Amino acid sequence: MVTKVCFVGDGFTRKPPKYERFIRAMGLRFKKAHVTHPELKATFCLPILGVKKNPSSPLYTTLGVITKGTVIEVNVSELGLVTQGGKVIWGKYAQVTNNPENDGCINAVLLV
Repeated sequence: MVTKVCFVGDGFTRKPPKYERFIRAMGLRFKKAHVTHPELKATFCLPILGVKKNPSSPLYTTLGVITKGTVIEVNVSELGLVTQGGKVIWGKYAQVTNNPENDGCINAVLLV
């Protein structure tokens, strides 16, 4: 059983517990993160799109476990960021700055 904070996508369906190799607790699943934009000095509650890199373990990356230092991808379409060509940016990376297992929320800083 994985007793750490994790992210599972919307299309995730559980198998019967007998056939699961890693059981992820329902109470530790998160869909949103409090992301701070370093230039705007403002914090936004943004939906998580996925876990990109976990420095603790490659297995944690594949399982979607979120620890301090993990790089996650968040949906920034609500912020209205656009490229120089005028296209709306909808996914950016953010690094987790707290220990979500202890705090009960995910705080992150947007990587610009």
